[in-house]
Amino acid sequence: MTREEFAVFQHKLKNADDNGLNLDAIVKEYEHRNVYFYNDGCIKKILASEKNLLLTTDLLNAALNLVGSDRIENPKLVNPYIPGELGYRSVEPDLLLTNDRGESIPRDRISIDVQHENNDSLFNDRLVLYVARLTSSMEKAGKFTRLENLHVVSFQFFDAFKGSPNYRHKVQLRNQEQRVYFERQTVTLIEVNKFLKQKEKFEGDNSRIAQWLRAIDTLNREADFSEFAADPVFKVLQNEVKLCNFSARYMRTAIMKDFDDARIAYNKAREIAKMLLEQGKLSVAEISAVTKLSEKEISEL
Repeated sequence: MTREEFAVFQHKLKNADDNGLNLDAIVKEYEHRNVYFYNDGCIKKILASEKNLLLTTDLLNAALNLVGSDRIENPKLVNPYIPGELGYRSVEPDLLLTNDRGESIPRDRISIDVQHENNDSLFNDRLVLYVARLTSSMEKAGKFTRLENLHVVSFQFFDAFKGSPNYRHKVQLRNQEQRVYFERQTVTLIEVNKFLKQKEKFEGDNSRIAQWLRAIDTLNREADFSEFAADPVFKVLQNEVKLCNFSARYMRTAIMKDFDDARIAYNKAREIAKMLLEQGKLSVAEISAVTKLSEKEISEL
């Protein structure tokens, strides 16, 4: 499901819960659909599960563009998804992992977060706060220790660097000569919307992170996945996003509730699509391109 479709589904669950209806029956109705991957609760259950560490490792190495001996090979989940526990929302990253590289090399600490909104441009402040908190947590009280490698990865749906031709940005402390001051700390920003909206521009990009973004988008749109089906990692991903893997109880936890803004945007898109249909100046395909609704949804208005 797209974020908007997933928001409608969540709202349906909320209404049913508020009225004492059978939530499992609603989940059963949607069991063959895909969840929206970038939802906080969905990405937590999928990527913070011990059984999916190979999946998570592949995504991290792709996002950080790590190859050869620099790759993350021995990750351990700091805040894993635990079946049966409801979890909670906090200011901490959606996922946090560590990676040992041997006694003489500082350990890696890696976080993954997803940001859909940039209300009042506060995200930059929040991101700096995340980095500071993760850094300060490495220090033991009363003892100065060598800091670990810190990699903060943020998948975001707004531009960090407008006008930049890149969708992946590696941010580090540098001086006026662009020399890296502290190489063991990186912030990687992946502009998902920029990549998806400029498909033609990035068509020749066959990097692993580009493959991941295309695979996730295909699953979110529930489109033909045959292009990715032969890849063992994406085959696992295809199975993990099935809604049948998510219980109604988990769907109603606080970590899942990000649907208000998405539902408002979805309803507005439907209103615009309906108005354009009534005007009769654009085809269904053209209205779909404008509103981001599927042609089927538009035809049913």
